Amino acid sequence: MEIIAISNQKGGVGKTTSVSAISEILSKSGKKVVMIDLDPQANLSKGLGIEKPEYTIQGVLFDEYGIEEAVEAINDNLLLIPCTKALANFEIEMLNEIGREYILKNKIKALEGQCDYVILDSPPSLGLLTINALSAAESVYVPIHAQKYSLDGLHEVLETIDKVKEFINPGLKFKGAYFNQYDQRKLLTRALTEEVKEMVGEEMLLNTFIRVNVALQEAPTLGKSILEYAPESNGAVDFKNLTDEIISR
Repeated sequence: MEIIAISNQKGGVGKTTSVSAISEILSKSGKKVVMIDLDPQANLSKGLGIEKPEYTIQGVLFDEYGIEEAVEAINDNLLLIPCTKALANFEIEMLNEIGREYILKNKIKALEGQCDYVILDSPPSLGLLTINALSAAESVYVPIHAQKYSLDGLHEVLETIDKVKEFINPGLKFKGAYFNQYDQRKLLTRALTEEVKEMVGEEMLLNTFIRVNVALQEAPTLGKSILEYAPESNGAVDFKNLTDEIISR
């Protein structure tokens, strides 16, 4: 079982879209995948049509029931542990809890042997939920937009990853950053690409760029994945290539 976090402290860079697309592509290749929605905005859950779940990741983290009870089937190989906005209470509730950085990691252990991948949709902030995601993960990928502010977010998340590796999870590996909503026609985009290569190292910028594609924005509003909604679109093709690259790493 491999645990992957998709993380960036900046919002709107495509974390949720990435988790949904990558997970579905892996599931269609025969792998069993459990997605965990760790963003209190619950966009992953809502985008997959789960609006009012009875069992949630916050119930698991608050010790109300086991993690297996919170798993919802999207299809035979694709599973989701959803959340609601009540997950936002996690940081306050666990403020004085000993070992609070390891709560998710300890809960995920119960999934060992039941799936091939656990993929974590991290919130767009540096808080206890993000720290729990990085504590539990074996590898982390960082989506970015070709915007100056997005590079600030990349710098911050790289610093956070280094700190988590030093103090909490020495086994965590930064496996790479990748561009989402990429438009190679823009001069700014090409300039920022070079900045990212300097920041992370050329080998740590993934070769696949997710191109600007309206289908990626339309699909979740209809409660569908990009593969269901527009399987031949640039977005679907790009995410298939990105998933192949992630597997190869």
